[in-house]
Amino acid sequence: MQSLALLVTILVSITVFSAPISILLSSRIAQSLTSNLVAKILRRTLMALVSAIGSVFSLFFIISPIPMPLKIISMAALLLNIWSVDREYGGRLMTRFKSIFGKAE
Repeated sequence: MQSLALLVTILVSITVFSAPISILLSSRIAQSLTSNLVAKILRRTLMALVSAIGSVFSLFFIISPIPMPLKIISMAALLLNIWSVDREYGGRLMTRFKSIFGKAE
């Protein structure tokens, strides 16, 4: 039973902490620190890996029969992972949302 609790704790931790890590890796500060091409590729690869793993675990928790608070946390983590990937690789999704809701520049 302890190993199962440890596994669930690890999965929930990955889900919860993947979003802030990917947001941090896609921030302007991180982008300015990695002006070198090799560093930029490593940062983007790490961010994509963290976001992908966090998104998969978030989807796992969203579709599984678990209590609602964990589903809400997983949904928030999934949305934040998608937002950070969009912010890093072009911002087309946010531009589309702004045009739909009338906040286009």
